Amino acid sequence: MFVKFERHSDRVKSVSFHPHRPWVLSALHSGVIELIDYRIKKRIGTYEDHQGAVRSVQFHPQLNLFCSGGDDYTVRVWNFKQCQFVLKGHLDYVRCVTFHPINPWVLSGSDDQTARVWNYQSRQTIAILTGHTHYIMSCHFHPTLDFIVTCSLDQTARLWNYGVLKQRYAQKKNQEYVLSGAEVQVIAIMDGHKDQLNWCAFHKSEPLIITSGDDKNIKLWKYNENKAWEFDSLSGHTNNVCCAEFNSKGDVIISDSEDHTIRIWDATTRKQIALYENKHYDRYWIVSCHSNNYYFACGSDTMLQVFTLHKDRVPILLVNERYLCIAEQKILKVIELISGQSQTIRDISTLITPAPNILEDNIESIQYNSYDTQKTQLMIRCIRSIKEPNKFKRHLLIVFQPSKGDSGIKQFYSKSACFIGKNKIARINQESQIELYNYETDAISLIDDKSSSKLFPAPGGKLLIYRDGTNSQLELFDPLAKQVLNTIEYSNAKYAQYHDSYLIVQGKLQLTILTKQLQKLIEIQEKINIKSFIWVNNFIIYTTKSQIKYLLLNGDSGVLKSTENILYLAKGEEQQQNKLKLIAVDNTSQFITQILDIQEPLFKIAILNKDLNAIYKFVENNQNEAVLSYLYSKKLASIALKLVKDKQAKFSLSLDSGNLEQAYKAAIEIKDPILFEQLRSEALRQGNNLLVDVCDQQLNQFDRLAFLYLCTGNRDKQDKLQNIQPNYIYQSQIQKLKSIKQHLPKLAQIIEHINGNSQQLDQNQQETVEWIKSLGGSQVLIPPNPIMKYKNDPWPLYQMNEQDIINLEVTEETVVPQDIFAIQKQVIEESQVEEQINNEGQWGLDDEPEEEFFEPKIIEQKDQSINEQALRGIYLEQKGEIAVKYLASGDYETAIKLLKQQINLNNHQQLLKLLIDTTSFQILSQIPYLSNSTLPIKLNRLNEIKTLIKQGYKFTTDAKFGEVSNCFQQVLQKILLTDFEINQVDEIQKYINISRNYMIAMRCDALKKESNALEMACKMATIELQPSHRILTLRQALSISYKQKNFITCQSIAKKLIELLKNDTTQKPEVLQNAQKYEKASLQQNTNAIQIDFKENWLNEQPIYSVNTLKNLSNYKACPYDGSTYENDYTSLCLFCGLCLVGKAPGLKSLQQS
Repeated sequence: MFVKFERHSDRVKSVSFHPHRPWVLSALHSGVIELIDYRIKKRIGTYEDHQGAVRSVQFHPQLNLFCSGGDDYTVRVWNFKQCQFVLKGHLDYVRCVTFHPINPWVLSGSDDQTARVWNYQSRQTIAILTGHTHYIMSCHFHPTLDFIVTCSLDQTARLWNYGVLKQRYAQKKNQEYVLSGAEVQVIAIMDGHKDQLNWCAFHKSEPLIITSGDDKNIKLWKYNENKAWEFDSLSGHTNNVCCAEFNSKGDVIISDSEDHTIRIWDATTRKQIALYENKHYDRYWIVSCHSNNYYFACGSDTMLQVFTLHKDRVPILLVNERYLCIAEQKILKVIELISGQSQTIRDISTLITPAPNILEDNIESIQYNSYDTQKTQLMIRCIRSIKEPNKFKRHLLIVFQPSKGDSGIKQFYSKSACFIGKNKIARINQESQIELYNYETDAISLIDDKSSSKLFPAPGGKLLIYRDGTNSQLELFDPLAKQVLNTIEYSNAKYAQYHDSYLIVQGKLQLTILTKQLQKLIEIQEKINIKSFIWVNNFIIYTTKSQIKYLLLNGDSGVLKSTENILYLAKGEEQQQNKLKLIAVDNTSQFITQILDIQEPLFKIAILNKDLNAIYKFVENNQNEAVLSYLYSKKLASIALKLVKDKQAKFSLSLDSGNLEQAYKAAIEIKDPILFEQLRSEALRQGNNLLVDVCDQQLNQFDRLAFLYLCTGNRDKQDKLQNIQPNYIYQSQIQKLKSIKQHLPKLAQIIEHINGNSQQLDQNQQETVEWIKSLGGSQVLIPPNPIMKYKNDPWPLYQMNEQDIINLEVTEETVVPQDIFAIQKQVIEESQVEEQINNEGQWGLDDEPEEEFFEPKIIEQKDQSINEQALRGIYLEQKGEIAVKYLASGDYETAIKLLKQQINLNNHQQLLKLLIDTTSFQILSQIPYLSNSTLPIKLNRLNEIKTLIKQGYKFTTDAKFGEVSNCFQQVLQKILLTDFEINQVDEIQKYINISRNYMIAMRCDALKKESNALEMACKMATIELQPSHRILTLRQALSISYKQKNFITCQSIAKKLIELLKNDTTQKPEVLQNAQKYEKASLQQNTNAIQIDFKENWLNEQPIYSVNTLKNLSNYKACPYDGSTYENDYTSLCLFCGLCLVGKAPGLKSLQQS
């Protein structure tokens, strides 16, 4: 038995379980009734209508009602909110109440020595049971028959038949009638106890009555329609036995007493099998058993406790995705999932000597030996004996279809154990050390002497070890090498499973996703115990005590469904229309299938995968505030905008998504000046001068409008604005004079006088004229010309489609590592020497490492789109012979001329096309000092070049060789348009060499079909690429050479591959082992079946290949830019850069800076 829940309170006089929900009612001596959810361990309701102690309470078996009785002489019927009916009639304390299972009746017993049957619908007493001569302590209806049992402090229990009452009720229903006294008749008086009785109850299905009393005994009585007689007596308590109940689910009797103990008795043998003593030495008063599972509750002087006879977790095991093994205590069953047929395959109680009792050696877990494919092997771990709590757990190894003379059963004791081979088990011994047990030869050897707590199987015969202590941790352990491979700190690990490329570890309250190298990716914490989990299509479904939830690889989680019982998940099968068939077992071992709607996790996965079609499809069918809130939190305002109807929200979303048109429409409808101010700021940021104009008009900001019209050169609107609100700064000379004469006549006279037209001035005017002359005189004001003139067009913006927008929005999120769904799967051990290769240019290898990009240590200057010196009119005086500087200043003719001289540039149209696509500025021709020139631009595209190189690496890993060539050719072409610093020359040269090598490798792949595929694969393996890609080319050449029986060539390649793998820690050990297998197999043959143009030393010293034919050259000509080599008779464009003629040239001056 296990304690599930404890709650301190006043003295508990009665408890009752809800038949379906995880609720328990507690009646307290203080007069309060508490409704408690024992799964989440919280009180969810209190009821205080009784005046005095509450002595009895019970849930209705079918309806949402409960009844209670107390010291205020009343019986009350409640719903879960309040009291519905008060039944008055008893003349003293009401000590017990109970519902009839079908009819609207309540049975109550009182200190007035009577029991009453009430119709709570009509609030009438329909029967009074008289005969007891002392307080009635307990009363119950039979669950199916027309019997009532009562017991009293008069030392007797009575069996009653209410058949007459049932007939009368069926005839009159709720009509009023007079009590006759013959509605209920006594069948038998049970007077075997020697002291007062405290409790009586029926067995659900057997003709048995149980009673308990102050004589410290529990008695069982058999009965029929005419009589009752004593059947057996249970002794063991040392004080008054307050309560005793049948637990029909567990086939036991549970009793509690004022001797501070709870005792469990085997209902078959009537022997005590367990005892629980209250550590606070409280007296126990009441026991109540759940009708559908193994739970029971007990109330004492200071607390309520909920127990379970067996652990909630039902051991399950899914074998070959088709068979589900389920253990129910000692019975092992298997269910065939397709047909749903169930079959009992073994009762382990027959395998254990001496035979255990009901609570001993129940199955705790099941493991399947996946290493043995010839026969079915299961290892079963049992819960340790209650009598021997310090003994290690019993493990049974069951072999189905054993060989002749073999029982098929092995038995050993261990703290934890798991399969690590066909006939090998790793187990923890009594000293907490790990030992290797060969169960065929019974050989035992120590493999780890450190203290260990739990063992979990890992792929490839490895062990996952949990070591509990001050520094709890998980370790990945190789039992053959006897060494730790990886370690991570982790506390309270309960279960661990490997799925695809992930390790999922379940703790009591946490669920953690790790890589196979024990690197933590995601961890979530729950407030309620996590019970089980399964892996379904790149996300996790898990259960808590009360819910089914999901967890995504970016850390998002949510609730799919609430459950009445605890579920242990076995498998999930995807159905059509975003449905999932969930296969599970509840805590009563019942096999359950449910259909779940998984639209929500699939929608969130679509956002992570940037699947716009799936996102819109979900949004169309689920337009609610929760979806809107989630989209907004994920910065997907452009999609959320399609859902929202509230005008204010629509404006905010439109502004966040940059949709100025929608924002303006919403602002016009709301007509709030604050919104127009916000819209103006965003429009100004985007350069939409037309919308800025409209917003300023709505806000009556005439000064800002005047400045806007000046900047944009809109003189028509400027003139109209002067008529509305004159502004002398922006007026023309004539307009100013007219305005001054009209509004400021004295100032107009001063102006006329200064301009040579004599005027009669007063003293103040004369002083003003003298002051102006003292300042150096005056000059005519000329309105400034507009800096830049637009023709009703806003500032040009880069146009993007919806998929581009969502790609940007989702990419901004930094919750998880990038491309978490693209983490490559690790391979299982290779069973054969040969590897498969796809002839259409795919690597054909299961193990492809991620590409690496090593950033240079040089600190780059920040990119600047406009040179600050140029804006001040200061030009670069010394461009020298560096072509890119002329391109930046707009002198394209000189730049092209220089490139022709330096690198034989021939395809300059392609270069100019790239230049036009690259620059994103507008020529400002109306600025006076720039009227005859183009604004210099600082062209620094290093970030774009690095991105292209990374993309090329990714394409190489994915074997998209056509895209690789295009990617690196763009790198070569865009370097010519990059104005880099002197300290970046080495970096640029490195990028050119990388691009050339990768394009040579792609040429090798392209020529496989036209020439000898083996020769091309071997030459491809000689080219210096990134380490991970070089390993891939070597593995490919190794496989092809072995298949075509060129064993000498295979040896050379295997040696080079082994050399690289020994220095590469990112590759899995299986890759190195596989290369060593090739080398060993090739040494046995030592011949070549095909002669190819290939030498072993080329693997260490890359030869000079001709780009067009891939022959090894001693005399050649090269591209003066990228250095690619060709035969001497080649006269065309370079195949790599696509810009230059092959031949002699001095080279690019920018790469010769010093």
